[in-house]
Amino acid sequence: MASVPNDPDYHRSEPKAISVAIIGGGIGGISLALGLLKHSHIDVHVYEAAPAFGEIGAGVALGPNAQRALEIIGPSAKEAVLKTASTNMWDSHANEWFQYRVGQGPLEGTLIHNDRNLTGMQSVHRAHFLDELIKGVPAQRAHFNKRLERLEECDDDEGVHLFFKDGTGATADLVIGADGVHSCVRQYLMGIEAAKPVFTGSVVYRGLVPLDAAVEKIGAEYAQNSFMWCGRDRCVISYPIDFGKTLNIVAMTCGYDVWPHEKWIVPAEHAALAKMFEGWGKTAQGLIQLLDTPDLAAWSLWDQPPAPTYYNGHVAMMGDAAHATTPFQGQGAGQAIEDACVLQVLLGRVHKKKELPNVLAAYDEVRRPRSQRIVTTSREAADLEFMRLKGVGDDIKKMAEKLEGRMNWVWHRDLVAQNDAAIRLFEESLP
Repeated sequence: MASVPNDPDYHRSEPKAISVAIIGGGIGGISLALGLLKHSHIDVHVYEAAPAFGEIGAGVALGPNAQRALEIIGPSAKEAVLKTASTNMWDSHANEWFQYRVGQGPLEGTLIHNDRNLTGMQSVHRAHFLDELIKGVPAQRAHFNKRLERLEECDDDEGVHLFFKDGTGATADLVIGADGVHSCVRQYLMGIEAAKPVFTGSVVYRGLVPLDAAVEKIGAEYAQNSFMWCGRDRCVISYPIDFGKTLNIVAMTCGYDVWPHEKWIVPAEHAALAKMFEGWGKTAQGLIQLLDTPDLAAWSLWDQPPAPTYYNGHVAMMGDAAHATTPFQGQGAGQAIEDACVLQVLLGRVHKKKELPNVLAAYDEVRRPRSQRIVTTSREAADLEFMRLKGVGDDIKKMAEKLEGRMNWVWHRDLVAQNDAAIRLFEESLP
């Protein structure tokens, strides 16, 4: 039997309860915790490596699927969206996800495609959204400075032992790794080499600027609504967040064979970024100029190759740990939330610890094909937006044809049916 450190912060579930340890307190992990808190037979704890819950990055777009998943998870999750989500500010852009326009060359400014859905652009400040989500998690359920070092799953009824780098430990009947692209849980499930993410060849530069400054630089319409400016191997997107107080800007580049730095995020020189967009149109150039800040950084983009499974025994992974993806379809957070949506409904149905592997098998079968397809199609979306997709290139008509309805299978997934399918698989697996 594995030994566990003598630790005053060591947690065991109450008798007859099923204990669930969530590793990682990001959007996916907290969404799952909120869903599990609905079930009185679930004793859920979140273990976060940092000293407090927090997110890096800037704006994140929540598609209709993510919004529906949060509504299914529960009122507090839905409320977090209502309190933080921003939309396009003009009525004429109300149902638009993005307007795709040509960013450079003789056709600069030409509309390529107007991507619409029922809710349009629903964007949140990543940190503010997480702040709202965590309000629904009781303080005694959250444990900080708990960076997972290793797991040991016992053959008996003692569950899975967790060992943290600070020398403390815990145990749980079920461990869910929501610990991101550098996931320790993924390493446990797949081995260190197989768990390594892959550099996608894309690098982005992000910035948050006051909306008033953006209006002055690029005009009200372009500053107050969501746009994507496309060019060869380059792209710039922007959309308002913080209820119209801030513009989120992301300049995207591609075509890099390797990432030469040890760190994934490194300081960047604005002059070098400006040179990459030399000759672009007035609006795109204005957005690049707005990124001229002392803290400008280059963010390398990585994703995860397809995993043969998302679980083994009483351990599973979700979100970026399972299917890290590039941001070109706006689905990183959305797919983590969908994972949480399925897991929370499945775990609501199980009352015997021996049935937990059956729960994870059902989760894996329902979620793995869809989430891995997201990873693949997100890379394809990048090539399309960078005007380098084979057979399409910078042909605006062909781009429009490819963009038309392209996101429907993502946005319009019947999430109630997805949950029902998982429940059915679980129930059919029982003796």
